[in-house]
Amino acid sequence: MKDLMNNDKLQWLVDIEKTLNRFPILLRFNEWTKGTNFHYQPGVEIHITQEGEGTMVVGRQILLQTPRSVLVFRGTVPHQMISKSSYKRAVICVNFSNEDEGMLSSLHRLIDFAWVPDDSCLSFSLSPKQFQKVEEMCRGLSHELGVREIGWERMALALVLQITAYLQRSTTDSERVTMLPMKGKKNDLVQACLDYVCGNLGEELSLKAVAKRFAVSEEHLTRSFTKEMDISFYQYVLLQRVAEGKRLLRESADVSVSEIAYMIGFPSSSHFSRHFKALTEETPSAYRQRLFAAE
Repeated sequence: MKDLMNNDKLQWLVDIEKTLNRFPILLRFNEWTKGTNFHYQPGVEIHITQEGEGTMVVGRQILLQTPRSVLVFRGTVPHQMISKSSYKRAVICVNFSNEDEGMLSSLHRLIDFAWVPDDSCLSFSLSPKQFQKVEEMCRGLSHELGVREIGWERMALALVLQITAYLQRSTTDSERVTMLPMKGKKNDLVQACLDYVCGNLGEELSLKAVAKRFAVSEEHLTRSFTKEMDISFYQYVLLQRVAEGKRLLRESADVSVSEIAYMIGFPSSSHFSRHFKALTEETPSAYRQRLFAAE
């Protein structure tokens, strides 16, 4: 995860944009890969982990991914998959933004992604039965997009409508879905801590304070966290704060380094600078100057 701190190259995926301009549905199915670059693209992305494990970064969220994990988010939110080894995935990209163009413009109203948040993502896990159903629909979609027999456009649209409606139901039916992660109460606790840290970087995030908030012992929290994330709770908080600091340094030129330090929970600018340099090998001021000089 330290590599993420040194990855500033946000890439717009031109090849996906061109593909979606030709036909608004793209599928990469049964694809083996070893992580991705930090990137974004048009439309909405559905990311399904089929085999293996990794960590998905979507905007400011860091989410554990295991088999049957599903993420649904807008492609314009910067994202990256980090994996120590190859993992198998299915990715569906859908883009019906140009309502006055294309052969399916009259059906745009059926593609409803109002349930997908604008700047974060939906994360959940499918049961084995649900996963098998989605896999069957993805296989059908892969066939239609690959063979392109008569009426393949309508068949592809029909299958995407089924997949998206099925997943939308999965996000709202508590009896049909297990929220990420899937491996029992320890993972549930870790995911809750991940979400809490991401949303409260300016607050006190000591191990003692967070353990008290979730009514568990400090020993249990740190043991569970280290087992699932391969880093300690303290290290994770530092990574998140530095990552947010980098974003603010890039996007808030009128905010001083000291103000940013306090905004993300550091007691002083010197603490922020020390931890920032340890992870990125340069100070916050040098990082900001380098970016502005490049621009």
